Order: sequence, then C-alpha cells, then structure tokens
Amino acid sequence: MLKVSRTEKHRTRRRIDGDVSRFWVLGLLFSLLVLAFEFFIQLPADREWLQDMEMALFSASFTLLAFYLLGLTFVFSRQQEAGKVSHQVIIYVWLGAILFHLYLLISNVGNQHVYKAGIILFLGPLFLTIYHFITYLSALRAARREEQQASDASYERMAYQLILEGTRVYGEINRLKQEYPEVEQMLRANDFHAKQERYLLEMQQYLQAQTFGRKDVELLEGHYYFLENLLTLAKQHPGVMESRLFAHREEQLP
Repeated sequence: MLKVSRTEKHRTRRRIDGDVSRFWVLGLLFSLLVLAFEFFIQLPADREWLQDMEMALFSASFTLLAFYLLGLTFVFSRQQEAGKVSHQVIIYVWLGAILFHLYLLISNVGNQHVYKAGIILFLGPLFLTIYHFITYLSALRAARREEQQASDASYERMAYQLILEGTRVYGEINRLKQEYPEVEQMLRANDFHAKQERYLLEMQQYLQAQTFGRKDVELLEGHYYFLENLLTLAKQHPGVMESRLFAHREEQLP
C-alpha cells in the first residue's frame, strides 16, 4: 500500500477545510437572504408586477442554466474536475426552479409568499452554482500550484545532477592535464582552459540558487556538454593515446 506523506495529508486537510468554510459562508448568506425576504421584504400586491417579476426570473433561470451547461462542457472537454458539488444536482435544482416559475406564470397565484418562494428558488441554484465554480477554480488553482512545485523540484534535481556530473568531468580533465602536460598545452592553445574554468564556476554558483527554471537547466546542460566534449577531446589527444598504448605493451611483456 502507498503511504501518504504528512505534507500531503496536511495539504488535503487544508483544502477540505477551505471548501467547508466556503460552503458554510455561502450557506449563511443564503439563509440570511431567505429570512430577509420572508420577514422584512414586502412585495407589491399588483399581479401584473408579480407576473413580470416571474417572467424575468424564468428567463434568467433559463439563461443561467444554459451558461452553466456551457461551462460544464468546457470543463469536461479539458478533462478536469467540475467542482465539489455534483453538477447533476445543480441542473436538477435549476430545472425545478424553472418549472416552479412556469407554474406561477400559468396559475397566476396572488399569494406573495409563493412569489417569495420563487425568488428563493432562484437564489438557491444561483448560490449553488457560484459555490460550484468557486470550488472548481480553487481546485484548478491548487492543481496548477502542485504541478508547478513538481516541475520546480524536477528542474532542481536535474540542475544538481548536471552540477555533480560537470564537477566530476572537470576533475577528470584536470587529472589528464596533470598526467599529460601536452593536454594542458592543447587546451590553452585553443583557449579552452579559461572557458573550462569559467563554466565550472558558473555551474557551482547555482548551488546557491533557491529556484531553478527551464533556462537555468538548459544553461547548465550546455556547460556540462562542453566539459564532456572537452574531456573526450583530451582523451583523444595523441600523447594520451600513445601513453596508453605504451603502458598496455609494457603490461604484456613477460
């Protein structure tokens, strides 16, 4: 079984606590609106005005449901999470609100409490939709943050590996220079010596860096390839090859 790290548990717990907090805040605001509409707001008794209001709510519900479905289509087309609330529940709630508004338009009821219920049934799906997309954007932001952290960690590992390998190659070049003076003469004659020292210094300066990006890794990679090619050039020097052949012949003599 895979063990979840303490950091991952803490990150998951914080994410869940944030979603719960947002849900309770929006729930509290919705409850306050329901109480305000029921006890503190009086609707006009004019039926024409109430019918116009219901027509507006009916049209707005249809429009918001259409935009919500378009948003879901965009989300699912990118194969991403759609939020912490089931999209099917929100669609059903919107459809229920639309049917209720349609009933009020047809029946022409004169009770203002029924029309207040219509307003509440419009605000309920609206709040659920807002919460839905808030949690979706929050999850999307958290996923992108985790991807960026993973990318930064990968660049950091690659950078340290290149610095390690570059230092090893640099040491091998210096060993050849000490054993075969003609190698050092060849490097100095071709202006490789100063470039070798500068490249290694630039690579080691990255040990003090806090973050690494793509350009940093590409720079370190270029420096490492230069040192590696320089080592190959040093090993192919005629003096080094002749010395190796001579040593090999001595080992074969009785």
